[in-house]
Parts: sequence; structure tokens; C-alpha cells
Amino acid sequence: MKQMYFKLGLLAVVSLVATSNLKAQKKNDFGNPSLTHYLNQEKTRAVSFSGYAELWARYTQLNPGSLVNSELRDNVSDLSLRRVRVKMTYQPTEKLLFVLQGGTTNTNVSSKTNPTFELLDAYGEYKFNDYVAFGIGRSTWRGLSRFTTGPLNTLLYDLPAYATSNTGITDEVVREFSAYLKGKIGRLDYRLVVADPYTNVISDPKYNVATFSKNAPNKDFSGYFKYDFLDKESNASPFNSGTYNGKKKVLALGAGFNYMHNALWHKDLNNTVNNDDMKSFAADVFYDVPINKENGSSISAYGMAMRNDYGPNYVRYVATNNPATGVDASLASLNGGGNAMPIVGTGNTYYFQVGGTLPYFNKSKSTLQLQPAASIMINDLDGLKDKSIVYDAGVSLLFNGMSSRLTFDAQNRPIYTPDVSNNAVVSDRKWQFVLKYRIDFN
Repeated sequence: MKQMYFKLGLLAVVSLVATSNLKAQKKNDFGNPSLTHYLNQEKTRAVSFSGYAELWARYTQLNPGSLVNSELRDNVSDLSLRRVRVKMTYQPTEKLLFVLQGGTTNTNVSSKTNPTFELLDAYGEYKFNDYVAFGIGRSTWRGLSRFTTGPLNTLLYDLPAYATSNTGITDEVVREFSAYLKGKIGRLDYRLVVADPYTNVISDPKYNVATFSKNAPNKDFSGYFKYDFLDKESNASPFNSGTYNGKKKVLALGAGFNYMHNALWHKDLNNTVNNDDMKSFAADVFYDVPINKENGSSISAYGMAMRNDYGPNYVRYVATNNPATGVDASLASLNGGGNAMPIVGTGNTYYFQVGGTLPYFNKSKSTLQLQPAASIMINDLDGLKDKSIVYDAGVSLLFNGMSSRLTFDAQNRPIYTPDVSNNAVVSDRKWQFVLKYRIDFN
């Protein structure tokens, strides 16, 4: 019943915005007025509506031992809703902002019995000046790296897997209850966040392998600092853009951290439980510039290096939008079922991506264009004898900029099994092919 009222409230906002006087407003990628109703003539106070939907059609080579219901399968094709988001932003004064967002994530046939439309974000923010704003509530505001907060205009079909590495453990759908400070000092953009982490932990301590602790969690501290050498980027929302398609000239250098005291634990030779701090540090660089503004061509590149310390031999395997419903333990690899692969752990993680837009098919209309891209993620982790290397390559057809686009992605991932010395080594590789359509409501 609560979910129904929440949906009706959001639909009421849509109706309000759609029937408002929208003349002389900024146009969106479709050439329509944005879904914003200004509350004063100066246009400094407003209520706005936005959102998006991402639909996947996918073929996946499954990890060894994967089950679909009770049947062993080595591949599967499926349809799913990767994400649906509905967002309201209310700015009653020049300094006060409130954000409300709901949605559903990873709704596929394996989750058919429990798809939920969740309240994701609910937070308020007060802006003292350009240098300092304070916010509090449930949100994705956090530090560490450019893409830690989640997706916005991704160059490829989805976020790099490492970016939201603790999701489902210390957060819920990349959200935590937190308080943050953010601002801009000249070209320096900063955010500092303290959060109450979730406690979604079910495992007991293991010998010489760190796992997240069942003890009462400590505060989750994070921060991210970014310097804009060319055009300045907006920090109105927690999300950083993955590409501007040449609409800006951006060169941004960033660095960040994430720290939680006694977040994990493990047992030593004496069977004594030892606590481990979670410590992560990252540095990244983002470059996105036009090649020829008239024909729409551009180039985009991103590089990131991260050092994580979760305690001894910690490795996390994650299956994004998992198409499998279980795994036969007697046949399973270390990856687990479905499309799971190692995405983070104690050690070093490196990520690189490059892409850009090709000239418009019809320059006079400035609409249809292709956007090829490729990436590589390298995990050099203490708990893996062989490095984990994941390749992605794809191309997007942009119908109306980033607001309506069709993306094809091919991904190749490693499969890990223990060798005779019980070391995790790559024994095979598997493919996943995704056709994604995304449409923005703005």
C-alpha cells in the first residue's frame, strides 16, 4: 500500500509538471521543454521531474555449475529491466534543495517473485555559498572515485564493475544514510561524506581470508577531490558524467578515499579472531573533448588506479543482474553461479576506457550518430594467483544524444578454479553479450 501511494505521488508530480507553463525553458535532447516548473520569475526556485529506464536483452555463457531453477545450464538468453528510476527535485528557496527518487533494479526472470519499486533517495541539502553545501539523508553521495556513486551517461553499456564494489554489503542499491559536505573552491571540487553503513552480513570469520564482520558497524568515511583544468563540471548531483559527447571540454584529475574501522575480520593460526579495517585509495583522470563540433565527433577517455586493503586475501565475486537462480556447489568454480566474476579485493585495481562519437549521419538534423567504446579492468589481488582481466567492447547508436540510445556490448570475463596448491587460477573464460536500450525522462 505504501508503494502504491509513493507511485501515485510521483505520478501527481509528473501531471503537475506536464501541465505547467514551460515556455522559454531549456530544451532537452528530444527538443522538448524540460520537465521543470519554475516557482518564480527569476527561475531560481523550481520543482522538476526526471528519470530513466534501461532494458536489457542478453545472451550469457554461464559459469560452471549454474542452475536455472533446478536445471544445469551452460548458457541462457533473457530480457530484464536493469534499472528504472523516477526522481523529483524540489527547490523552494535559492539555498534549500530536496531530492526524492524511487525505482527498481535488476528485475529479471530470476527475481519474478519479488520485484519491488523502492524508495532509493530522500535527502535535503542547504547551500551556504559556492564553497560549502551541507546535505543529509539517504543518498548516493560518497567519495573514492569518479564512478563510485553510480551511473550517469556511461560510455559503455554499464558502470565499470569495481565502482560500486561494496553494494549490498555496506549499502543498499549504492545508498547509505549519510551526511556530506560539498563545494567548489575555484577549480577544485570536493565532497566529504560520513555514513551509517548497512549490516547485510551472514558469514562467520574464516582462516586467513577476510570477510565482512557481523559486529556493530563503525562509520563509513569517504571523500573525493577533483580539479577541473578546462570546463568546470556540475556538482549539483552526486553523479559524475561518463561522457559529454563533445558538448564540453573537460580534463579532470581526481583522488579519493574510503575508510571503515574494523569492517572485516578473519581468524589466524591460533583460531583468534582479528579485526581488519577497510581502506581504499584511488586516483583517476577523465578527458572528454570535441574533435569537430559541427559534425558531432568527439573523444572520451578515463583511467583509474585503486589500492584496496580489506584484510588478508579478500576477494569479492559479483554477478550483475544475475540470470541464474542458483549453483551446484559440486560443479561450481570459485566465481559462483551465473555471470559472477571477481570485481574487487585486497590488492590493486586498474581500469581504462576510451571511446567517442562519430560524425552525425545527417549533420543538418544533429541526431543519429555512433559511439564506439572499449575498456579493460585489471584486478591484481592477493587472493588470486592469476590477474583478473575483463574486456568490454561495444557501440551505441544515439537517437537523441544520451537521452535515447541503443548499446551493444561484448564482455569477456575469467573463470577461476583452485589449482593443486589451492591457489585461484584462471581455467576458462566466458562471454556475455548485452543489447541495452536507455531512455531518459527529462
